[in-house]
Formats: sequence, C-alpha cells, structure tokens
Amino acid sequence: MRRFHTQRTGPCAAVFVVGAIAAGCGAAGQGEREGDVKDLLSPRDGKEVVPLASRALAVEQVATALEPQVDEYRIGRNDVLNISVVGHDEVSSARDFNRGIVGTIVKKDGNIYVPVVGAVKAAGYTVEEFQKVFTAALSGYIKDPQLTVDVLKYESQKFFVLGQVDKPGAFPVNGSTTLLEGIGMAGGVLETGNLARAYVVRGKGVLPIDLEDLVVRGDTSRNVYMRGGDLVYVPPASDQTVYVLGEVPHPGAVPIKSQRLPLAEALAQAGGILPAEADDDSIKLIRGSWQEPTVYTLDYDTVLRDGDRIFLEPGDRLIVQPTNLTVMSRYMQQILPFLIGADTAGSIYQRVAAP
Repeated sequence: MRRFHTQRTGPCAAVFVVGAIAAGCGAAGQGEREGDVKDLLSPRDGKEVVPLASRALAVEQVATALEPQVDEYRIGRNDVLNISVVGHDEVSSARDFNRGIVGTIVKKDGNIYVPVVGAVKAAGYTVEEFQKVFTAALSGYIKDPQLTVDVLKYESQKFFVLGQVDKPGAFPVNGSTTLLEGIGMAGGVLETGNLARAYVVRGKGVLPIDLEDLVVRGDTSRNVYMRGGDLVYVPPASDQTVYVLGEVPHPGAVPIKSQRLPLAEALAQAGGILPAEADDDSIKLIRGSWQEPTVYTLDYDTVLRDGDRIFLEPGDRLIVQPTNLTVMSRYMQQILPFLIGADTAGSIYQRVAAP
C-alpha cells in the first residue's frame, strides 16, 4: 500500500488513499470501480474495450474535508445600515415620515459619513465589530453613547446560481443563506440539469461538494453558507464534455462525439503529451463528483498501447504530469476557466463577479 501526503487546495484538504495498485490486476475494488469495469467490459462497435481499473497503476479514492463554516457577514460598500443612537437623532440614520428608515449608506471608500464625527470606516467589519468602532468614534462627542446597528439592505456582495435552474441570477449575501436555500432562491433545478456534475466555485477553487447528495439525497453535511462571489452552476444533462489539463499544448474542454471518446483521441485533441513529460505515472484520470472522486493513475506506455480502447465519460478530468497530485492547486486553477467559461452563463458570471 502507498499513501499520498495530504495536499491542501484552497478551502479544502484532500487525502488520497491508494486502493488497487499493480497494473493488470483484475480486481477493481468495490462501489464505483465495479461499475467502471462492468461498463467498460462491454464491446462497442466491435472493438474490445479495456477495463480502466485493470490498466491503472493505482486507483485512489479521494476523501475531502471542508474548512469550518461560519455564518458571518462583513459589511461592504453600498450596504445600507440602520444606526440608532439613543437621544441623538443627529448622528442616527435618517428617518422619513413616508418611507420610514432611510438608512446610512456605506460609500465606495468603505466609510460612512456622520455629522460632526465625519468619516467612520465600516467596510470589512462584522456588525458587532462596527458597533464597537462607531461607539468609540462617538465617545469623543457624546458621553457614554448607547447605540444599535443592523444591516437594512444587503447590497455589497452577491452569489450566483446559474445554468439549469428555474430563475438563474445573482442573489444578495447576508451571512445566513445556505447553499440549499440559494438553489431554492433560484427556483430549484430543472429536469434538464445534471446535478451529478454540478459544482460550487469559491475563489480559485471548486468546493468538494456533491450537489446531488445535497439536493436529491438530503445530505446537508456540506450545506455551506454562501459567500460573496460564490458560483453555483448546474450544467445541462446534454453536456458531453471531458477536460484535458496539465502538460499538453492545448489544455481545455474536449467534447464527446458519437457517444464515446477514447482516451488517446482526447489527448490528441489537446495536442498530445509533451515529450518531456512522458514519464511513468504521468497521467491522472479523475472521475466522479468533486466531493469523492476516484483517481486512476496511468503510465505513458499504457496510453500508447491501450489509449484507443479506454473510453472517457462526461465530466472526466484528464491531467498530464501531476506529480502524485501535488500540483492539485495548479490543476484547479487550470480547470476553472473552462468550467465557468463553458457557456453564456459563465460569461455573465465572469463579467458580474469581476472586481
């Protein structure tokens, strides 16, 4: 048995545990790997199909963990605050007889502006933190100020639910909206959506979350709170795409045509393997959800010998020359442009989410 060391990638840590090892082994293990072998053993178009698990040097089951989740909201630009200072309307948020509380807007520079006091920084603080900051600012003018602060309108941060949902769009972050609630705000997933391949982008990484487990099977263990800039994307079931990344001339998305795509053809469409990278254990094929994928290790000789008889499945990620997956963070950075740029929805997200 071999083990790969823990590798942190963005907000999650992935531990890779090796299952079956020797090339040519007949046993595929359990669960998903049995399904792989059964499917691939069936001849297609009269051509013998090579079982993927039997040609892998290693079959690695990935276990992932999320960082602790906190329902915390930090004030941002354009948010509207409701500030009430007991006995001092002149430094409280404006009230209008017809409209009620008008509120105090956090300006583009991150400050609020208060008569006499002047500029007070608000952006970046939680409500509790800002209340202490504002109390300190008022103390130079008011003895023992008593005040309350809350957010009247959440305007500074948005998350996005796009793809095959009923009402795709941008939604306000308030610190307490969960992923499941966010999907509900978008009207839920359409029948044309593929939850098994849906994903959540945060920053420069894809969160290790299986949306099918969350929405269909009710596993709320990874029902994270939405943050500003998060993207939830549900691809169409008709999307038949794999991704070839790493040390190839043209990394990117490769469509599956005629209901099948040999591994060798996918590499060829990406320009082939660069000669300097044709080492043993040089190719990883990642299959399955972002939460618990299976990783197959293939060597260059296997690809040359059997590449036209090993068939890829929609959503497969083929990575050339990841040294024991220690370049996972680089792989994630490579795949993100192809994920969120796959269609018009991705373009909308890129424009709206840009700082």
